[in-house]
Amino acid sequence: MRHEEQVAMIQRALALIESRGSERGEPDISPVSRYLDASRYQQEVEKIFRQYPLAVCPSASLGKAGDTFAIDVAGIPLVIVRAEGGEINAFVNACRHRGARIKAPGLSSQRVMICPYHSWTYGLDGALRGRPHANEFPHAPASDCSLARVPVAEALGLVWVVPRVVKAGESGAIDMAAWLGRFGNDLRNWGYDSWKPVSERAFDNATNWKIPFEGNLESYHFQYAHRDSIAPMFYDNLLVADHDRQHQRMFLPKRSIEGLRGRPTGEWQVGPHANIIYYFFPATFILHEGDHANAFTVLPEALDRCRVIGSTLVPELPTTEKSVNYWRKNVASFWGALDEDFALGVSAQSTLASGAHEALYFGATECGAARFHRDVEAALRA
Repeated sequence: MRHEEQVAMIQRALALIESRGSERGEPDISPVSRYLDASRYQQEVEKIFRQYPLAVCPSASLGKAGDTFAIDVAGIPLVIVRAEGGEINAFVNACRHRGARIKAPGLSSQRVMICPYHSWTYGLDGALRGRPHANEFPHAPASDCSLARVPVAEALGLVWVVPRVVKAGESGAIDMAAWLGRFGNDLRNWGYDSWKPVSERAFDNATNWKIPFEGNLESYHFQYAHRDSIAPMFYDNLLVADHDRQHQRMFLPKRSIEGLRGRPTGEWQVGPHANIIYYFFPATFILHEGDHANAFTVLPEALDRCRVIGSTLVPELPTTEKSVNYWRKNVASFWGALDEDFALGVSAQSTLASGAHEALYFGATECGAARFHRDVEAALRA
């Protein structure tokens, strides 16, 4: 984030603190059918998760040629690979012979990709390089048997994919600068493109995929859900929010921000005095914490189940025991608070089919969650 924008954000926050106010939007409701309708869920997968970029792993996890990462995204098995020239490629993780998965889930490293079923062998560019008894396939020339390519790009220290097969004549590139917009510029100005993972985590969550974002796009819950963890650092229900198309940014000032009053604005920096939530539609969340970031993407697994894949990104990997312990403490603090949020989301999901209510309510300072739902609805109508 450019310094002048940091100053403007801090000034907005200080004015709200002084007036004991908050920025607000329109209150709204969310029908419980949004979380319980199986046909709607399938539409969300098809029209949202298979159409928009999703961050699925840190770029630095695929550091050298042959490093691969296999993951299922919105029902599509993918394999992402670092190619010989350093570029990143992504393919459907399915052999073009009989459809077996080429790579087991997770990270691996190999200069070629070999199907375990019949040993069809693919290069890091997805091209078929060899197969036993090749003369048995006159009807399937090697040029027609490359792995199915998937759109992929790198940005902000992360690998982004759109889980669908590239169409004929399409390049497979994603214009991430255009997609991430001005909030992406914020993070790029902090050097995110070269940041590296110091920790990675993945887990299942027994909720509809939308519920985790509702909990992370408002601060109304901080003083109650996080009273024993992070609440003392932050103000109660203070919202400083912006949006850029479907993306959102929430500025969360810490109580230490008061210490900037009276100091020259040239010395102001948001890092020590605020957390900033960046939400990139439809499912990627980045929490900027000054000297590091915590990122996660929520992927739908079923109507009432999602998978969370997360990482902590830092400018430089730790080289001393002291720095290792510093990051371990920060990672534990982040996931400790997030686990509180995820547990409450599971609690909410468990009541939705009870018939107790027809809709959930979002107050004026929960307008980020309401906006999220409006953008989901617009994407379904598109």
